Amino acid sequence: MIGSLLLSQCGDGGDSGTSDSSAGTGSSASTSPESGSTSPSGSSTASPSDGGASGQPGTITAGDTSVLPLTAGADPAPALAQVSGRPAQGSAVQVLSVPADEGFWVGTSDTERIWVQLTGSGESPYQVQEGDTVDFQGTVVAHSSGFAQQVGLEEAEGAAQLDAQGHHLEVDKTSVTLAD
Repeated sequence: MIGSLLLSQCGDGGDSGTSDSSAGTGSSASTSPESGSTSPSGSSTASPSDGGASGQPGTITAGDTSVLPLTAGADPAPALAQVSGRPAQGSAVQVLSVPADEGFWVGTSDTERIWVQLTGSGESPYQVQEGDTVDFQGTVVAHSSGFAQQVGLEEAEGAAQLDAQGHHLEVDKTSVTLAD
């Protein structure tokens, strides 16, 4: 108890509940629903290093599940089926390529990425470009074989990978914003 009090006086002055040694990851958004609890031990089900906490930079989460690691396995469709239909949140996620008018790849690499399909009418208020870092909210949605062709994706742009994943993110155009 005294140690926690001393740490709070010596720290950055915030009451963010991230007093463990892994909190030095920079200027992330300070909105984390779990940070309201005062658990000095820091032992929770989602560790900051596994990307499981909602709002961590460079992550896409569906509930408490990090989505991007599910895309990288040998058979990603069953892994992604675990989060199908669930709301998803992207926080400071890198745009890897924009091969279609209403869709783009986000993630960390060509193997750990997921397709974002924009929905809604009219023009997007923000024009997504390769290399951008974006925030968004959407839903993990299952799709059938041939979805890549429906959205105009070529083989060289990852059509086979998208069909193999069997899932994508549907995101309203107005939900995509350039991350800070």
